[in-house]
Amino acid sequence: MDEHMKGTYFQARRFSHTFDRYGITAIAAIAHDLGKKSGAFVQYLKADKKIRGSVQHAIGGAIALHDIMQRGVQDERMIMAAAIVAGHHTGMPDLNTVFDEKIPDAPQYLKTIPDLSQTEMQIIKDILKRFPGLPLGGKSDSKSPFAYKEMLMRMCFSALVDADFLDTERYFDYGKSIKRQGKAFSIHQLDEQLQNYMLELRMKGKDKEINRYRNEVYTACREAAKQPLFFRALVVPTGLGKTLASIAFALEQAKRFNKKRVIVALPFVNIIDQTAQKYQEVFGKASVLEQHSQLSYTDDKDEAMERARLAAENWDSFPIIVTTTVELFESLFSNRTSKVRKLHRLANSVIILDEFQKLPIHVLAPIFQALHLLMEHFNVTVVLCSATPLSFENAKLIGNMGTPIEICKNRNQLFASMKRVEYIRVEKPLTVSELVARMKEHPAALCILNTREDAFRVYREAIHQKLNGQHIYHLSNRMCPHHRKKVIEQIKGDLKNEKSILVIATSLVEAGVDFDFPAVFRAMAPLDSIVQAAGRSNREGKLEKGAVFIFELIGGGMPGGMYRKGTEQTRILLDHYSTAALHDPWIFEKYFRSLYSFGAEDLLDSYGITNLKPFSFETADRLFQMIDQNTVSILCKNYQGEDGQIERLIRMYKEAPYLTKEWYREAQLFAVNEYVDSSFFRENQNQLEKISEGWYIWHGNYDMKTGIMDMDEGGD
Repeated sequence: MDEHMKGTYFQARRFSHTFDRYGITAIAAIAHDLGKKSGAFVQYLKADKKIRGSVQHAIGGAIALHDIMQRGVQDERMIMAAAIVAGHHTGMPDLNTVFDEKIPDAPQYLKTIPDLSQTEMQIIKDILKRFPGLPLGGKSDSKSPFAYKEMLMRMCFSALVDADFLDTERYFDYGKSIKRQGKAFSIHQLDEQLQNYMLELRMKGKDKEINRYRNEVYTACREAAKQPLFFRALVVPTGLGKTLASIAFALEQAKRFNKKRVIVALPFVNIIDQTAQKYQEVFGKASVLEQHSQLSYTDDKDEAMERARLAAENWDSFPIIVTTTVELFESLFSNRTSKVRKLHRLANSVIILDEFQKLPIHVLAPIFQALHLLMEHFNVTVVLCSATPLSFENAKLIGNMGTPIEICKNRNQLFASMKRVEYIRVEKPLTVSELVARMKEHPAALCILNTREDAFRVYREAIHQKLNGQHIYHLSNRMCPHHRKKVIEQIKGDLKNEKSILVIATSLVEAGVDFDFPAVFRAMAPLDSIVQAAGRSNREGKLEKGAVFIFELIGGGMPGGMYRKGTEQTRILLDHYSTAALHDPWIFEKYFRSLYSFGAEDLLDSYGITNLKPFSFETADRLFQMIDQNTVSILCKNYQGEDGQIERLIRMYKEAPYLTKEWYREAQLFAVNEYVDSSFFRENQNQLEKISEGWYIWHGNYDMKTGIMDMDEGGD
């Protein structure tokens, strides 16, 4: 135990030394396992048959710290460390429950811990003297004077939990511990690789106007990164190389201001795939960790894949992390050990939020408050990236973020110069048949609908009107991720070979999917969605102008909430200003200003996170949701895309004593998500077999064109 305490202490201090100047992590590391000194725990170790968790120990360290306070050492750091210790196995509790419930209700055998821990208690007193105390009043400009201390506790908790896991692993599974270690990386070396890659790209590139604009954006990012400004925005039109330009900014900033890693967070899995592949092409797989729920680390059993699987737990040993905004922010507001292990890696980092306009509005206030704290106190740079010219005046209303400084000073001119499409509003609403007939007037066309049901109806009509030799594709969340990825690659191949194709899709193709169609049809939608859809037309500037048709579908569906409100606001603006205004950035300022004014604070913080009682970690974890959690995952048993993989997953479900994280991660590739209150879920219960909480097997039909099918829908 003495060896483990020292090992955890030194690792936790190494993880936290840049942000914990007060000794909180050190105190928690010394105290975290003092509960194992109890006689009951010693007997547990000696027992032939052990029932894991039958003897408590975590609260024992908190009892020891509480005892020091009762003996006259009144210090806020002790209170914070006690809560961290109390939750280092089960999750950090609300602070008041530690002293009001957990310590008073602790088993009697833990009450003697202070008498058994005199050496450690003296070390803790010495730490209190050696490190400076916390500043009075909270050191925060945000709404709550306690917000900084809450974030500090989260980061210290993360450092302790990660150090505890790693030191325990080193003792019990040294081989696994060794596998975590990658080659030493240098930010300077990564930046040199990027510069060489860009030089090669320029040498190969033709002297086209679009390449000149890309170089302009890249150079602006390089120059902007030399300034010590930690809240930036990169807003440039689609196709101007945001992916490489933003990482150039991040690496230049990291070199100059002692940043340790770059974290790229995106809203959609399909964009993550594409972004991670681009970065791996530039920097190599050993430097880029791709992490999301639909990525399986079991496909390849080599050493690199094993290292990636382990690093996904705590973001160690990789300088570039590509993940989802859901993973990033739900970890920031979580109290669970498995989620928070990685948090301390955010300190001294550059966070790139790509397609940030897709952040859900109902949690914007707590998200912006957290980002503000990371920038102010943890040496974090935040870059907001988008192809939509948003109004940043609204940002300073949320979480005291202030207004980001734009990297490209001439972004309005860029948008004016990059008018690669013409927006055309279809005057009268269209039937499904009329819509398909209009699409067929073009050699290749993409149609984006607002709902899966609409996409399915239009696809069936397109099949009915199909011309000889014409390829017709369907893309929606009715299809499992493995299926969608294969179809996207087929579409890209057809576009490259200039084949006649029609693609009918939902909004999942709007951001990050590098399609380049001469014509795009977009059902009336929020303004940013329409502009994102336009980015799938004439992307490479091969035509004088691409065509983007904005239409209303007779009988078309519409998601509720902010999507519906955004659509209504877009319709009003287009009625008043016409589609010509879509090329002018001021229309977006009008749009977002009106959108933010719909519900003010309660709309931006629907769960009341920013108004919770201070240090309510468990409550915040329960309340904070980036996406609607009222969904289940349905494993598509009859999907025929991968030989034997689904059968193996089902066999493991039936035979294994429990399902591992790896099982769930791999199964996500072959699952679709469905709302539990949807008509599909209610009406097809006889085809659904429950596996575990939130997981089902679909025994019904899976169409290899359109995905999972209702009982009354036929396949192709």
